[in-house]
Amino acid sequence: MTPIYLQRAALHCALGDDLHSAALALHSDQPPQGEPFVLHEVLEPRTYLYAARTDESLSQRLDRLLGETLGANPQALDDCLLIIASTSLDISELEALTSQQQSFRPEDSTPLDLLASQLRQRWGFAAAFTLNTACTSAANGLLYGARLINAGQSARALVLSFETPSTIAMQGFGALMLTSPSGQYRPFHPERDGLLLGEAYAAVLLGREPGEAPLARLLGGFSACDTSSLTTTREDGSHIHWVMQQALRSADCTAAQIDLVKLHGTATSANDEAESNGMRLLYGEHMPALSLLKPWLGHTLGACGLSESLLLLKALQLGPLPAVDYASEALLPLSAEPQQLAADSLLLTNFFGFGGNNASLVLQGCAQGDTTCR
Repeated sequence: MTPIYLQRAALHCALGDDLHSAALALHSDQPPQGEPFVLHEVLEPRTYLYAARTDESLSQRLDRLLGETLGANPQALDDCLLIIASTSLDISELEALTSQQQSFRPEDSTPLDLLASQLRQRWGFAAAFTLNTACTSAANGLLYGARLINAGQSARALVLSFETPSTIAMQGFGALMLTSPSGQYRPFHPERDGLLLGEAYAAVLLGREPGEAPLARLLGGFSACDTSSLTTTREDGSHIHWVMQQALRSADCTAAQIDLVKLHGTATSANDEAESNGMRLLYGEHMPALSLLKPWLGHTLGACGLSESLLLLKALQLGPLPAVDYASEALLPLSAEPQQLAADSLLLTNFFGFGGNNASLVLQGCAQGDTTCR
């Protein structure tokens, strides 16, 4: 795959209301506390990691996100494709409207493709389409955007992803016994007890050239569905292993060249087991540096492919990645000390979704101020 640049980006999440602030908060090693909600089935508290609260509608927030990504004086977007990747649609706003009306009316619902069409018209994008592949939605958005640029079907692509807080997500994941009763988000811990959901809004502009302040190059990636199950992937890690191999092959690099693997790390029993096994199949006992981001962001579901990738890339520009305080007990060799890596490190980022859709990306970061990033 011909490398595609991540030219400009923006992130609103539990760590901060812009990408730079979020990366600085990550370096402070103080995960957000989150806010409680009650899980109906068992009347027990669970935790949700909200982004900065505003009185903006979803449409207004996405417009602000696009404005931050495109900059103060954006070029015309008639050569740019808009890709929206999300699992949350307009569910949170629909829930609020239904509560206000005391009823649900189908005509109130806004399909994701209609939201994409509205943004395309307001901003002047050449075309727009949407993706909803569970936790891999945004990762697949990056891959498809890069492929369409490489195929000459678009000069640029803007990938926008978001996960909004909703009762359906909170109660649904709780009913599946996937949310943490303890409120501790500990991927790969032997006594992990589930995930914390998180809110996020992320966007990135992709292009063939680096732009003024590039964040990274997308060198390759791969995505595929594991059809052995309707809901999960093989716990032996074989499908995850194959997806990572294909991603590396597409980037024309080897596992040994990777400086750091950003783990998916949901802290659910089956997913962590499958990823641990996949990593051992790929690396044996000689693994590169490993990184976890969900304890700081929450699991941002369809947005995690972008929210986690952007946060990792910006954090590497600013300093060391935080240590893991239970590293000595973890199923994989996580670091008990802060990890200092070069901003231009070669990264493998993993996203393994509900329904068995698995994706891995190969990225090379750009040093801050490097306007060429080659």
